[in-house]
Amino acid sequence: MIARIALPGGHLSREVAANMLEQLRNAHEDRSIRVILIDAPGATMFCSGGDPDIATEAFEFHTWAAKPIVCAVQGAVLGPGLAIVANCHVVVAAQGTSFGLTEVRTGHFPIGMRAIANAIGQRRALELALTGRVFGTPEALQMGLIHEMAPPFEYDDRAEATATHLAGLNLEGRLPLIW
Repeated sequence: MIARIALPGGHLSREVAANMLEQLRNAHEDRSIRVILIDAPGATMFCSGGDPDIATEAFEFHTWAAKPIVCAVQGAVLGPGLAIVANCHVVVAAQGTSFGLTEVRTGHFPIGMRAIANAIGQRRALELALTGRVFGTPEALQMGLIHEMAPPFEYDDRAEATATHLAGLNLEGRLPLIW
């Protein structure tokens, strides 16, 4: 079974981040759930930024995630949205999606840097955090932040297909060994 965590898209508030974390924990405790899919269905962007005081623990679920987490993103993946993506095991992005750690532009240092550095390397993560540079889907694919780039009308179906495939495999308890 697949648990879907549907984010509202746009600005990520403390409340939405806390709710996402609670849903992740509940899905991990439910033995019938084999895969988790995070997306923002119907939204024009996955995450356009967020509250600067969101709890850091909301962006470190890669340290305890024992079930595969697939993420489908589109539009913009900025600030804490990038941290969510970096925590996921498989990420499918729509062509034309923009990524970046833009918090520095407002005087804040990005949250979730441990997961981001894990996903793309420390030096690249630091460069993005210090410059606030925004980059596109091809570069995100090249650096290993995402795993697949799909047409805008197919990315969510491809993420769903990946989640379905993973749900058919026996992966429970194996992820902490490789993460």
